[in-house]
Amino acid sequence: MTMSTPHVPMDILLIEDREDEISMVEDAIAETELNNRMVVAKSLGEAIAYLKQTTVEVASRLSELHKPGLILLDINLHEAQGYDILHEIKTDPSLMTIPVVILTDTLEEKDLAFTISHGVTGYFLKPMDIGQLRKVVKDVEDHWTVLTTAPCAN
Repeated sequence: MTMSTPHVPMDILLIEDREDEISMVEDAIAETELNNRMVVAKSLGEAIAYLKQTTVEVASRLSELHKPGLILLDINLHEAQGYDILHEIKTDPSLMTIPVVILTDTLEEKDLAFTISHGVTGYFLKPMDIGQLRKVVKDVEDHWTVLTTAPCAN
């Protein structure tokens, strides 16, 4: 008898403030054909409010709350909020394990140093390559599925 692990698509949080970039990422996610739900936050306040809401332990009967399995973060948000959001995520014990992939137009040395020190999973240079996005989403989902279904070792 073979046991199979049920596949539960993870939510993806996109933190981006430009409409054209949001549309591009939505199109790329749709083309991955992995059935992930994407949530968009356009500011530090929206992102943190969503993340705090999804880490609440008690879920209502109408909707189960799940923190996202992946965060796509535009590090160049208006007023440098991308750095603030990354710092908030990676210093909050309830959020720090969520993989964060940086979206950026350029990869400057100061950005690289800051984000590496905050444990980012990787980078996408805009415009995004759909094949790379598909692989990142699939890898994170596979890792997440193993973590949520593997027995705990004592």
